[in-house]
Amino acid sequence: MNEEQEISESLEMADSSESLEIADSEEKTVAWLRDHPEFFTRHPELVESLRIPHPCWPAVSLLEYQNRLLREHVQRLHDKLIELVDIARDNDRLAGRVQRLALGLLDARGGLDELLHGIKAILRDEFKADCVALCLATPHTANLSAIGEWLRPDVVGLFEGVFRAGRPQCGPLSLEQADALFGDSACHAVSAALIPLDNGQWRGLLAVGSGDAHRFHAGVGTLFLERIGQLVNQALQTRLLAEEWRETSDPPSVQGG
Repeated sequence: MNEEQEISESLEMADSSESLEIADSEEKTVAWLRDHPEFFTRHPELVESLRIPHPCWPAVSLLEYQNRLLREHVQRLHDKLIELVDIARDNDRLAGRVQRLALGLLDARGGLDELLHGIKAILRDEFKADCVALCLATPHTANLSAIGEWLRPDVVGLFEGVFRAGRPQCGPLSLEQADALFGDSACHAVSAALIPLDNGQWRGLLAVGSGDAHRFHAGVGTLFLERIGQLVNQALQTRLLAEEWRETSDPPSVQGG
């Protein structure tokens, strides 16, 4: 007998031994189930995973067909439930961040410039934004030196579509838009959320950029973005009125004694 024949016989013996072990194990399982017919009553979840061939194969009985449809329906409901739970968790985290933003705006100290810097810092820290831009456009008659670095009507003018829509818009930016908003950080704005700020007398744009193309896609919900816009809009309106009043009011005269 040559070496190849010896190897072949060894493999056949191994396969035969394995087959005997499987057959012996199956016989023991069958015998145990026969002695314990209540097993599946105590473990109904195992019945759901069983696949029992029908004697009329390839024909399928109505009962088997209904059972298969029911299993598929239950699986879809299970997947949908998991999806809804994940969405609820995300919304809960977002609600907490919006609340912290509101508290930060209420607790803001200093002038308008400090408020604007604070808004950008909160959005970067709480919402894990890769880049944030806040641009304002005020009437030509306004003379608010406090917002010099934030006064960028040319940039705001690039996003007329956002103001016409009247609500936040999400998606990719053009190269011109990204450069105008984020400058050297434009490469980190693969997707962005654009939040219009408008009270009828002045306009502004709050932009939040992300390096993740899927974070601010066109189909993402904007409810929390709208709430962020309302909070920032109200905080800015209050400070802008205060700054305008401070710059246009005459200092009180002091009469000598």
